Amino acid sequence: MSRAVAGVLILGMWLANLGHLYLGWNPWPAAALAWSAALLLGPGLDTAARRQCLILYLSALLMLAVAWWHGAVLTWSSLLLSNLDMVTLFAAVSCLNLATGALSRTSGSARGWRGVASTLLAVNLLGAVINMSVLFVVGDRLARAGRLERRQVILLSRIYCSAAFWSPFFIAMAVAMTYAPGMRFGVLLPFGVLASLLAMGLTALEVRRLGVEGFEGYPLRLATLLLPGLLAVLVMVGHWLWPAMSIVGIISLTAPLLSLLLMPSAGRTTALRRQVTERFPAMGSQMVLFLGAGLLAAGINGLTQIWSPAPLLACFSHYGVLEATLTLSLILVVAYAGVHPLITISSLAPLLWHLDPDPTLLGMTFLLAWGLATGATPLSGANLALLACYRVRARDLLLWNLGYAGQMLLVCAGLFALYLW
Repeated sequence: MSRAVAGVLILGMWLANLGHLYLGWNPWPAAALAWSAALLLGPGLDTAARRQCLILYLSALLMLAVAWWHGAVLTWSSLLLSNLDMVTLFAAVSCLNLATGALSRTSGSARGWRGVASTLLAVNLLGAVINMSVLFVVGDRLARAGRLERRQVILLSRIYCSAAFWSPFFIAMAVAMTYAPGMRFGVLLPFGVLASLLAMGLTALEVRRLGVEGFEGYPLRLATLLLPGLLAVLVMVGHWLWPAMSIVGIISLTAPLLSLLLMPSAGRTTALRRQVTERFPAMGSQMVLFLGAGLLAAGINGLTQIWSPAPLLACFSHYGVLEATLTLSLILVVAYAGVHPLITISSLAPLLWHLDPDPTLLGMTFLLAWGLATGATPLSGANLALLACYRVRARDLLLWNLGYAGQMLLVCAGLFALYLW
């Protein structure tokens, strides 16, 4: 019962925050609904997520207490509103499940190199819009006796997560825009697309080494591109109509509206009820995590008011290729320990701001780190879904992706240098 109530609260939060973004309503009703839903969903999280969130909140509260005790200026808005738009975006994007039924009914097959190419493009393009749903759409289509083999697993885990390098529909983009204020999406986009293409190339070469013969992939059809294509057009039109509105705000409005338009008419009422009572509550761990990350960032900001981070950054005079590569490497290494990139990014960003970084370079660092850390490490949400649903061993996934992580780290360093050049 509490999950269904939380789903209604999340629906109310989405509506209230849209009112704030488009009509100038007070944001506090949306914040109250979001935090109420998080309080209801928090106790029901699985053990690993509950432990991670507990550490996150205790660390944030400790930092805030120390900062307040030493006279730092803290505001309620910085504590409770900072990641509200990100949570709203996640709720909006989850609605795309309503329109993905046709994708899972794709018929036919694609084998050999054609199967590799179509799977790479399908997972990246569809995943860029419908997010984690693509893992189950493609995974269920390819699985045999509930299992995926190595070549299919590395395609799904790496290439889905590499969509975070460039997709405005990924929560990673909202994180980058939040913690790299002033980031220019249009300038960053070609570098993110290039990084995603290079990730595809490296993975295709590995599939070739393992053997392309007999590979069965997901058949990409023109009809399957209807949803991402329409959503991209709507976002561009929305940006033209509301040039001052952020990409996050535009997607938060257009994604659910497009889903309602494209969803099958049969069983519409049941699907909408399931969206509110099941799919919204299923984002509980993300909601608790994102709201907690906002608290953590506020705590670190408070500490920097009373203790300068200059000694920590004394060996760095600016934010360039070396600093960006070290930041990305740190986020990746910490992710192997099971710490979500959002936590690391929200912790590092207030420190890095003191180096006066180029916002687009900083945002690129966060996006590349997010996509690489979630794609290469076995404890990310996407890879945990693959482990649970398709009987993949965590140890195997770790070993399969170690070489890819090292290669992509070099690729990212090269992209940083190319951007600055």
